[in-house]
Amino acid sequence: MKTEAVVFGVDSVARLEEVELPPMNDARVHVQTLVSGISCGTEADCAGGRSTYLTRPLIAGYQAVGKVIEAGDGVKDIQAGDLVVTTGGGLWGMAHLFGGSHARESISEAQGLVKLDAGNPSLATASYGVLGAVGYEGISRMKLEPDNVLIVFGLGMLGQLAGRIAQLLELRVIGVNRAAWKRDAAGMMGFDAVCSPDPAEIQAAVDAIGLGAPKYTYDTTGSQDIIDLALSLLAPYGELSLGGYYPGKYAVDYDLCHGKNLSIHNPVGPGNRLAGTIKFMEEGRLNAEPLIRNRIKPRDITSFYADLISHHSNYLGAVIDWDS
Repeated sequence: MKTEAVVFGVDSVARLEEVELPPMNDARVHVQTLVSGISCGTEADCAGGRSTYLTRPLIAGYQAVGKVIEAGDGVKDIQAGDLVVTTGGGLWGMAHLFGGSHARESISEAQGLVKLDAGNPSLATASYGVLGAVGYEGISRMKLEPDNVLIVFGLGMLGQLAGRIAQLLELRVIGVNRAAWKRDAAGMMGFDAVCSPDPAEIQAAVDAIGLGAPKYTYDTTGSQDIIDLALSLLAPYGELSLGGYYPGKYAVDYDLCHGKNLSIHNPVGPGNRLAGTIKFMEEGRLNAEPLIRNRIKPRDITSFYADLISHHSNYLGAVIDWDS
């Protein structure tokens, strides 16, 4: 059985192509995709060939919401008609981006799905559940204590969602980004403060909150200058968590890190945070809808990704509407 999927080619062109669905069995679930969330920075790097750790051609995407077409005989808690969050299954017979969710249909192991409440207010928000869970995992790697300051560097979708989740965990959050429009988006999300990556401006925001030097920083940029800044701002025994994935090396100042007893974490993936992230979304406490600026129809895939590859910093949230 075949379906259509977004395929990143070796020529740095994204296309809607026909691909073979994996086979069903008693432990698997067949899903019709309704909306899939685009991880703009990661997918721009993968589509454009800047990420060399993945083999192309590959099926794109790692987060989507769909309706169950069929559940295997051994699946107990999911049935036809249910709404689920899926990564795309990762069972494809060709290379895929951490699951391959940008497809009209997918087949997944049942344990990899999270069932949605039928009254979920925003399928587009839920389609960003996996990226939200990546942020949740990255924040939770640190030994969090409420009523302390976290500074989030980089206000793409990962930084925006991670910062809001940190607030739900009772931290005070400052968002930092060079682009004013992304700072405005973080302000709309309810961040306690937003500022540019100017040390004096950041220090003024910290002082205004009045809880002392930050105990936590979270970086989504992969920039050496920003990592240096994130470490320099931390209080003694502070912690830095490195979000996202950027191939290559970064350096740390040993004197600074040892002198203040700093910890650096390197989280990968969503861990076991997807169900908790979806719960925040269903409760209305984590709403990605205001961040989703682009809704893509499948027929426009090639032109959208061509612009994303060249101008990914101009994008925030984007979804593919497979039901259109």
